[in-house]
Amino acid sequence: QIKIKTGAGAFVCGEETALLNSLEGKRGIPRPKPPYPSEQGLFNKPTVVNNAESLANVPKIITNGVEWFNTIGTTRSPGPKLFALSGKIKQTGLIEVPMGTTFRQIINDIAGGMENDGAFKAAQIGGPSGSCITEENLDTKIDYESLAAIDAIMGSGGLVVADEYTCMVDLSRFFMDFLQKSSCGKCIPCREGTRRMLEILDSITRRPQDNNHSSLDRFKGVMQLEE
Repeated sequence: QIKIKTGAGAFVCGEETALLNSLEGKRGIPRPKPPYPSEQGLFNKPTVVNNAESLANVPKIITNGVEWFNTIGTTRSPGPKLFALSGKIKQTGLIEVPMGTTFRQIINDIAGGMENDGAFKAAQIGGPSGSCITEENLDTKIDYESLAAIDAIMGSGGLVVADEYTCMVDLSRFFMDFLQKSSCGKCIPCREGTRRMLEILDSITRRPQDNNHSSLDRFKGVMQLEE
């Protein structure tokens, strides 16, 4: 039997235990782990949590076999991967590619290259809390091991491409604004940290009000941002 339940759509419910709380009609905030869902999940029963993208592969694997599935992708990261392409590219949308496809192949061959033939600057991967890759990483294969080697994550499968005219500080501020609004507020580093980081980025992107303190505050903010 399959029962489809619509949730409120909160960003934090992408975390598996927050999703279970949402399914139970509770506030969508993560649970302490352990116990893990496989031991104590939905309504305290052992629960397997899978992404819809993973489940979509199951019929094909049953029909064609594991060996067939393993011919797609890489040895350690078999199968296909969905990406949502957006940003300064000629063709945006949802794509499915074999694991091991490079960033350059996706941007040039699938997305049709940069919009208005601008120069590539960066690509943000892994969703709002992911990281950016630069031109030197364009030939990196997109699989879990290769991304970990350049300190990036697969995350939710978002790929936002920035060109030479994109201000990376504005881009950071945009995502930080989303993250601080989406925090479940359960732990202080996230609840307070995202708020402070957004204030610093707001200050950097705003014209100074005077010549005495504003510039100094902006400089201090840049120094404090990483901390």
